[in-house]
Amino acid sequence: MVTSFFPFLIKNPVVSLFLITFLINLPAVFFSKGYGMHDDHFGPIEQPWEIINNPKVWENRTTPHAHSIFYPLIHYLLFKLFYSLSIKDPQDIMLIVRLLHSLYSILTIVFMYKILKEFYEETIAFCSSFILALLWFMPFLSVRNLIEMVCIPPLTIGFYFLVRKNQKPADIFLVGFFFALAFAFRYQTFFISGTVFLIFLFSKKIQKAIKFALSFLLFVFLIQGSVDIFAWGYPLASFFEYVRYNLTHSGDYVTGPFYRYLLLLIGIFIPPLSFLIIYFFVKRFKEKLLVILPILVFFLFHSIFPNKQERFIMPIVPFVFTFGVAELISRGREIFNHRKREVLYRIFWIIFWVFNVPLLVLFSFNYGKKSRCEALYYLSKKPDVAGVLQITGKIGPFKPPLFYLNKYGTPVYEIPNVDSLVQFVTKQRKANYAVIFADEELDSLKKITEQILGRNLQLETQIQPSIVDYVLYKLNPRYNKNQVATIFKIQ
Repeated sequence: MVTSFFPFLIKNPVVSLFLITFLINLPAVFFSKGYGMHDDHFGPIEQPWEIINNPKVWENRTTPHAHSIFYPLIHYLLFKLFYSLSIKDPQDIMLIVRLLHSLYSILTIVFMYKILKEFYEETIAFCSSFILALLWFMPFLSVRNLIEMVCIPPLTIGFYFLVRKNQKPADIFLVGFFFALAFAFRYQTFFISGTVFLIFLFSKKIQKAIKFALSFLLFVFLIQGSVDIFAWGYPLASFFEYVRYNLTHSGDYVTGPFYRYLLLLIGIFIPPLSFLIIYFFVKRFKEKLLVILPILVFFLFHSIFPNKQERFIMPIVPFVFTFGVAELISRGREIFNHRKREVLYRIFWIIFWVFNVPLLVLFSFNYGKKSRCEALYYLSKKPDVAGVLQITGKIGPFKPPLFYLNKYGTPVYEIPNVDSLVQFVTKQRKANYAVIFADEELDSLKKITEQILGRNLQLETQIQPSIVDYVLYKLNPRYNKNQVATIFKIQ
């Protein structure tokens, strides 16, 4: 399939995959600005930026946070480096951050190829990894600051050292290290590591099980434990707090039926081909036990656990997709050799590409939460900003991405209703700009604001949401608050 069209790619597959993935990700690096959801901005970006501007935020910390600070710490060090080089513009900083994440994510494609090559012929391994790089959401998510995506490269590297045929004595310790690194990013990957340990144990590979467990625990202590000792005074403080918080608040977030993630995989892999991909993922289960079973245990845990957000399942998505595609390609010639079946098989792939390519382009150029980020970035260029009213009307309040305002200490007041605006006036707070997030109710919100403030609002500019943001808002306005941002100067 690949060899017939690109014979030169197979000659140096690792370099080819690196360059291909780099080029595929490039549009997302430059154009997929902003953020997709709350957690890929306010933890890893907003938190270190706030601490750099106000160290007392860090000095006055009390109870451990229910998340790892390992990933935000990396951004803290990056931001300090950028500032020392006089790189202070928020968009310039995020461009470099997206580029670094893009380069880092290429490890997923390269090592997925290496893993697949242990089970399939080189052409199939290359082709499956190549298709993964082209999967519609991969470039978009690869440049995001999501721990669910950031934990994938160390997982793939760890799995490679786990399954490669020419095992070396140090490999089991490398598996422990990379799985521990994945754990430091995303605690739930412990279910993958734990399953690997149990496979060794029940396979009566006791020595290997002990070496893996000790190396994993040692590196967890060195990576996550040392960070928590520095931050909270004792090892794994944030992990224990994370477990406690989720056990007591699991029902406070998005819930759903146990088959929610199965439907998600069927959807994102694009049906009807997705049904074949998922089916072939579990084919020849025993031959790929060390990979398939840990992935299934991770999937089962999240399917049972009440809190079901789409991003939670992302760490295993590349594994399910590539192993399913590889097995499908491998067995396709045998199963779909009948003329009618072959035609149907080709149609499935045609449907996949017909939907995948436009989605790939759309998301690679999508500016997530554009109106929120650009509104504050616009104001960051204004030297006279004393305070900002964020008026949201019927869509309700949302946390402003202050990083893009880049004026630490300048207040942004959330005004979701008239009462909040009255309280703002009563407390004699100061603001000389207002950003109204609204469509049809813009005029009424502007009029009410002018009446309560007793001042005029002079139009500065208007910022439209991105196409994807707008569509998501129209499909589900309850959870997607992506409206037009209209900026006014308060006269």
